[in-house]
Amino acid sequence: GPAALLEWAETTTPMMSALPTFLFVLFAFFSPALSGDGKEPPFPHGVTPLWIPSLTIDQPIQSKYTSPTSSFFPAPSSSSFDLFALCCTSLTLASGRWHRLFSSEANGLSCNRLMHSLLGYGGPTIILIRSKDLSDKGECGSGVFGVYTFTPWSQESSGFYGNSDCFLFRLGPDPMAVYRPKGGGDTGGMDAFGTNSTTSNEESETRNYMYFNPEARSKGYDGLAHGIGFGGTSDSPRLFIDEVLDGCRAASEDLTYDKGPLLSGLKESISNTMSHFEVEAIEAWGVGTQQVVNGSLLARDGEREDAQKRIRQAMKGAKGAFLEDMQSGLMGNKNFQHRDQMRGRDGGCDMDEAEE
Repeated sequence: GPAALLEWAETTTPMMSALPTFLFVLFAFFSPALSGDGKEPPFPHGVTPLWIPSLTIDQPIQSKYTSPTSSFFPAPSSSSFDLFALCCTSLTLASGRWHRLFSSEANGLSCNRLMHSLLGYGGPTIILIRSKDLSDKGECGSGVFGVYTFTPWSQESSGFYGNSDCFLFRLGPDPMAVYRPKGGGDTGGMDAFGTNSTTSNEESETRNYMYFNPEARSKGYDGLAHGIGFGGTSDSPRLFIDEVLDGCRAASEDLTYDKGPLLSGLKESISNTMSHFEVEAIEAWGVGTQQVVNGSLLARDGEREDAQKRIRQAMKGAKGAFLEDMQSGLMGNKNFQHRDQMRGRDGGCDMDEAEE
């Protein structure tokens, strides 16, 4: 009935109440990308300023191949119902701009490249995944799902971080569903750095929002899942994008997010268990206003420059130590030390004397 519809709309698509705003944009042909001077045209009094976002990508100066803007949203983006549906879930997603940070079609199907594109980006992001059809193997069918998070991907960590301004979603072909955090509050048990600081295991698992743990961080010795995860635990996240894309999986429930399946086409008998999926396509987008996206891209550029400086300093230090050893003769002594150990005390070779 109407009550059930309203309850569903409030939890799944809270921005649906702004439908008149979207209709105004559509019929008035207002779009930040079409305003000419880059300024957003004014909305009528009392109308919430929400935008069907413009999709933007980095344009290399010397590029012979130009990939489509998105393999998930057909051009023009303003006609994509999936994009409209996602914009109804969060004000940030309907703030005017989505900038593509990663596309498997343009950048290759690589989780390492995905993680590199996200690390240091200073704003909200959304990740979309299309799974392969594995129904002939008794697993999931082809479907689109993903995750939105407001917290920047600021660090590599063995633990979870972030805040409750995030959600998992299933976009199709099964009915759209949005799974928001169960707990209230923006920071929950997070410390000043956004890292989970609660002590109780069960309480901690209710705030396991986002997880970013590349194998290189611990050289693989931490015994944890290596990749990007959401919900669940650090050794078994609810939604997990494996670093080598061999162990990607999704579960229907955990202690952090609302219960429900992310994958489409699952049989009832396996819909409530951890299910494996194979990635067919994946994209990551920086979302928000023009100012937020531009500032977040600058923050990522700054992080990358700092990382390069640290690498150069480390290489300079190693090179300096090497030259110092060479000048002092220490390097030569080290290189030929094994010969002295094989020779006798008088400097002769015992093996040679034995042959004589």
